[in-house]
Amino acid sequence: MNHKEKLMEIYKLSYSVIDIKDIKKEIKEFIKSIGDKINTQKGVFTVLVTLLTHKIIEPSQDVRKHQSSMLGGFSGRSIDFSFITPTLKELGLPSMAESGWLTRSLEQPYPYNLDYNGKISDKVVKNAFLNVLDYVEKKSKVRT
Repeated sequence: MNHKEKLMEIYKLSYSVIDIKDIKKEIKEFIKSIGDKINTQKGVFTVLVTLLTHKIIEPSQDVRKHQSSMLGGFSGRSIDFSFITPTLKELGLPSMAESGWLTRSLEQPYPYNLDYNGKISDKVVKNAFLNVLDYVEKKSKVRT
């Protein structure tokens, strides 16, 4: 299954973050804070959707390592450009023109760890983005 097919499958199953039962309240709040700013933080949204979709397809991949030049990394930008952004557009969801990785704050050659230095302008969204990824990598059991 490719990334578009997986994203479409996820989209058909989607429901409100309020209805999610198996994650901490804090993580729900992080997700909500990203959703609240989705139209002004499309790059963050697009990158997060790309990384989470890839994590479902490749559960052993540390998706914080979003560039193939990183040890154990992969090309998130290629996946976004080829599959995610076109699918978001097809679904009528917020998306970037070509790729979320064209946003300078997200294209930095560092893993998206909690101490990521990229200058995501909205500090609440940056904190939420990094904490969701930290949770996914350290605490969650991703379902395929």
